[in-house]
Amino acid sequence: MDFYNNIASVLSKKGINLTVGTIYDLMAIWKSWYRGNVNDFHYYTEIVNGKNTQCERLTMNMPKKLCEDLTKLLWTEKTQINLSNKNATKRLWEVLDSKENNFTVNLPIFIEKMLALGNGATVEYKDENNNTIIDYVDGDVIIPYKFTNGYITGMITVSRFVDDKGKRKIYYTHITYHEYVTGKYLKLNEVYKSITDTALGKQLNFNDIFPNVQESEVVITQNPYFQIWKPNLANNFDTNSPMGISIYANSIDRFKSLDTKYDSFYNEFVLGKKRILVDQAAMKGGMETDEQGNPRFVQYFDKNDRVYVGINAEMKDPVKEIDFKIRKDEHIDSINADLNWLSENIGLGSNYYKFDGAGTKTATEVISENSQAFRTKQHYQIIVNSNVEDLVRAVCELEGIKTNKITITPDDSIIEDKDKETTRAQMEVTQGLKSKKSYLMDIKGMSEDEAEEELQRIQEEKMSNQEAFGFTPNNNEEEE
Repeated sequence: MDFYNNIASVLSKKGINLTVGTIYDLMAIWKSWYRGNVNDFHYYTEIVNGKNTQCERLTMNMPKKLCEDLTKLLWTEKTQINLSNKNATKRLWEVLDSKENNFTVNLPIFIEKMLALGNGATVEYKDENNNTIIDYVDGDVIIPYKFTNGYITGMITVSRFVDDKGKRKIYYTHITYHEYVTGKYLKLNEVYKSITDTALGKQLNFNDIFPNVQESEVVITQNPYFQIWKPNLANNFDTNSPMGISIYANSIDRFKSLDTKYDSFYNEFVLGKKRILVDQAAMKGGMETDEQGNPRFVQYFDKNDRVYVGINAEMKDPVKEIDFKIRKDEHIDSINADLNWLSENIGLGSNYYKFDGAGTKTATEVISENSQAFRTKQHYQIIVNSNVEDLVRAVCELEGIKTNKITITPDDSIIEDKDKETTRAQMEVTQGLKSKKSYLMDIKGMSEDEAEEELQRIQEEKMSNQEAFGFTPNNNEEEE
């Protein structure tokens, strides 16, 4: 947090008032839960046999699981993006899935991290080789400085690298300003040098460090070349901040409860395993003679076998078995109760997850259109589709791709009512209430040009079949 405050202090002298607040401290907490390793929770000290012992608590890592599953509802490799014609669509995907951008793989990963941190950004630009590049920027390196009603029109992105000079390290900070005002996109690069990791330091000449990167740029455009991503949730931690919050920001207590019970479930088997109490006298060894007549010392019990516990006590029997009862069902029921509360709080509905003793699984592979999970998907889909559309417009402009329409068709294969929608649409076509072209666009996800081409092919095949059986109008005329 000191580093962010230092950036804000330095840039405020230039008239740039960054919105820092407490959101970056919170993002650090959310990030640690997403990582599944929270220092002040998963590592703790316990007194064992009168000594302080460092312990590690096991985790179910539900924060990452939640983000993974919600991402699969919002975007998959089956999601389609189509432009107004086939050639434009083909060119667009050549850019999106180029080696540099790898959109099909990188966008779901980016969305997952955005849901975890509550923020993210995509930036489009031309590199020194004239390739159109999409940068996927994590939320904790974005700082806004201009916004209206939560819509951010000015932000900086921060990246750092270190030059190791032996005992001394030099920290370089690259700051890029992105600002959009009506009809104009402005971009400015700065670089700073510091000998401490918490300070921005002294500003350097940018092109001395990055000779092949343009220091500033002004583009006349109706399309901003950056998009701010955040979950469609109100920020109840810092109500004055335009930044978003993690989808699990209000569920940290439930994660603690789940991991505590999961760790207890594991320890139930470790601590409750069968043990055999053996009188110390019975554990002593004795001298015996082997087959060759050689004397040797024999240990009656394997001292390395942890099932045997030697005790000094007056036991009726020198060996006694103790078999503890494992509270398996109690732990599973308790964990499932917490999972129901968690999934309900996230918006996936109760019973979305089920713990079976081996791991956590989604209770079903499909969701219905009247379920809470479907409504949450639709709620977040608004932000995702809007940002993807703006990203595509920027890419098209940078590449000179002409289009007057962008169609995004989500992957609804997990929606169990999709078949009903298809059947209803087919009936509407049969009854003359819906055109075949609209059916292909709405149900099959085709663009207008693709739908027209498909209908043309259907008509051509129909004519060919008629000719094959002698039913063409020309044949009829000749017969007459």
